[in-house]
Amino acid sequence: MHTPSSSRIAALGLGVILAAGAGPATAADGAVLGAGAGPVSRPAQAPGTSVNTAKSSLSIGPELMSGDTTYRIGYPAVDPSGAVYHGYFPLSELVWPLDFWLVRLDGRVTVNDQWRLNATIKKDVSTPGDDMEDSDWLTATNPARLDVYSESEVSSFDAFIVDTDIEWSFLRRNGLSVYAGVGYLYQNFDYEAEILNQYSPSGLPGYDFDGDGRVAITYEMTYSIPYLKLGTDLQVNPNLSLEGSIAYSPIVEAEDTDHHLLREYGGKISSGDMDGDAFMLDISGRYSFTPTIFMEAGFQFMKIEVDGTQTQKYGWGIPLGTIDEEAESTQTSGFLSIGYMF
Repeated sequence: MHTPSSSRIAALGLGVILAAGAGPATAADGAVLGAGAGPVSRPAQAPGTSVNTAKSSLSIGPELMSGDTTYRIGYPAVDPSGAVYHGYFPLSELVWPLDFWLVRLDGRVTVNDQWRLNATIKKDVSTPGDDMEDSDWLTATNPARLDVYSESEVSSFDAFIVDTDIEWSFLRRNGLSVYAGVGYLYQNFDYEAEILNQYSPSGLPGYDFDGDGRVAITYEMTYSIPYLKLGTDLQVNPNLSLEGSIAYSPIVEAEDTDHHLLREYGGKISSGDMDGDAFMLDISGRYSFTPTIFMEAGFQFMKIEVDGTQTQKYGWGIPLGTIDEEAESTQTSGFLSIGYMF
């Protein structure tokens, strides 16, 4: 998978935080004066353990996401009899927009100075403003020629995201904490769209079509992403802290379903089963107004790439076979939250 340039930005940011937090360490004297008896040895100290500093926080606020989920299909294809057909890729591409507002609820439990748990739930509060774009390349003798293009307005949309992780701090010095963690991210996006206009850029007859307000297509994509993460916290001053992390998943699972409702025989239903990887970057800052009230702002970036097989059938249950499928999603978002510590 091609790693986005944001990974270099993340590495640079983490290096700056590490450099800012570094500093000399001091050691306490190992002897005290007895009462008139000269120096005596300090009793041996017990090994250090994690201090129980359990505390929790909850925050809520808006988040604005931008990006898209794009999927493509193409050869090889296998018909219901098992015959394999080879050719070019892609045959078709659909770009589903991800420009919408969400509300997010964040929770954190700090168990002690080494362990903490995080959980985030997000839900859409708006519909993507951009249109879905559908492109088809139908000419085997000229597979680079775009033959059919359409745009559809997203008329109904539902998004639900859950992200949870556990973090272990293995280095702490002068306000700096470096941690590693494991987590799980679940995303579900569900669309309905009304076709606005379809035409043939190459001039093929029979493909011109104007929408009549009916829902022409539905699409659902679900990502299941277990991941590993590495991050740093920096306590800049008593009120301000900064946090940055990068995460990677080599075992992303994705399932999608596309239903072209206006096709013959009850419409065409295409279901994909894919796997791949994902890269994530998170940067945030928290400012405490009081010992209990804080505000947090942050930036998030994610890139997902998966591939697999799509199974196609008509709505009446007539099988059509399978075809190769690839999907990728780029997601960028910023958020602002107000929170309470207890």
